[in-house]
Amino acid sequence: MSEEPSLSRSFPRPGSVEYKFLFADKEQKQKSLKRWKRLNKYFTIPFYKIGFIPLIGGGKFILLLFTKGRKTGKQRITPLEYRTKDGIIHVAVGRGKKAHWFQNMLANPDSVKIRKGFKKFPVKFEVVESIEEKNEFLQWYVQKFAFDAGFLFGWDRKKDNPETADFTSFTKLLQIVRFYPKH
Repeated sequence: MSEEPSLSRSFPRPGSVEYKFLFADKEQKQKSLKRWKRLNKYFTIPFYKIGFIPLIGGGKFILLLFTKGRKTGKQRITPLEYRTKDGIIHVAVGRGKKAHWFQNMLANPDSVKIRKGFKKFPVKFEVVESIEEKNEFLQWYVQKFAFDAGFLFGWDRKKDNPETADFTSFTKLLQIVRFYPKH
């Protein structure tokens, strides 16, 4: 059973996407996950593949991750929000180690590819282990993308301060992956 954050100022906050994935009861988690899967299957992936999402600028923050299923061996496609920091693609894994795409990637690291915009290419990846590095990434993220941070984990642009916010309880649950093009 998941442990709920004790402080009202900790992250993720109630009502946010990440809170629902991490702390809701089993039925609510499954309901949220089912909604996202449906959205991805019938909207995000098809519209990305035909070039519509990259055409309207969505390729600047959404990529398609191609992995090989760890059980089936079939190709799996997952749309993910990404951000480029210091020239490196970063993806936060909201469901942590439970995310199927994350497990598939670890099981079959040589088959990982991404499509960013109109370009598809093989990548190598690194999982960020350091809590300090994860906290630093989240501080950068909330300064650059405060609106998105509000939706995803309950950041309040008016009340929260990136310099004093404590993300530690959240970063212990979160995985961050860095992607590098294979040469």
